[in-house]
Amino acid sequence: MKESTLAGTPSLVVSPKIRDIRSRIVPNILISIAVFIAALILAVNPDSFDRPLTTMINSIVGRSRLFDNLVFSAFAFPTFSGVILLSLVWSSWFDNPDTENRSRLLVGTLASFAAGSISRLLQHLLSTHPRPYYDAAIHFKTPPGLLDQPFNTWNSFPSDHVTVFSGLAIVIYISRSRFAPAAIILTAVVELSRTYYGAHYPSDLLAGAALASIVVWAAQTSAPVALGRLGTGWEQRSPSLFYMAAFFISYQIATLAADIRWVASMLRAACASVRHF
Repeated sequence: MKESTLAGTPSLVVSPKIRDIRSRIVPNILISIAVFIAALILAVNPDSFDRPLTTMINSIVGRSRLFDNLVFSAFAFPTFSGVILLSLVWSSWFDNPDTENRSRLLVGTLASFAAGSISRLLQHLLSTHPRPYYDAAIHFKTPPGLLDQPFNTWNSFPSDHVTVFSGLAIVIYISRSRFAPAAIILTAVVELSRTYYGAHYPSDLLAGAALASIVVWAAQTSAPVALGRLGTGWEQRSPSLFYMAAFFISYQIATLAADIRWVASMLRAACASVRHF
């Protein structure tokens, strides 16, 4: 099959990088499915893994105000998770200007956000466990900075934050960015704060990363990448409109569309009040 080169001319040569990506798609998806299933088994048996590990992590709370505040910063502020990761995605975009790489980067980034939506759906569909914060079996010690009821009360498996941000780290890895190791380490460290603050069990984090891997690697197959080429074509035809949209979408992914979701929830509540009245 013919591949597109940077200049858009057809070539029969497939680069070693593309061959390597293609060869990894199916094995990585299968491994990620196995990891997700293992995490689900752990989630429905919380006393074997989740509760002991969460209790151990929770025992650190309150020993150092500085440490608590640093963890809270990682937990609460998107600068230390999504903003940094999206900055690295943009770096990968400009470091690798060939159409094939940009197409894979584009669909992988959008797939990360889509995986987060799937994660939120699974939280409602799967019967697993409440968040550690609400789990009476743990006697959770609340770190500083949380409100009286800081989280939603439905099941927490898998973590949608971890799904999106792990997906972005995987995209950076696929693009062969020199920042890929830093992105992976940063994501692992920052997202552990979600267990520290009682938002998610370790199995939630593990499942979120596995789900991200499934969706992002599936997006590296031929059909999604072909759609990604439509995006790169738009960038070449109208860069001003493309980068305007890219900035807006990047901001929403980095913050998990928090402001839009807040406005939507406010409008739903207002509509419900009107109907009730």
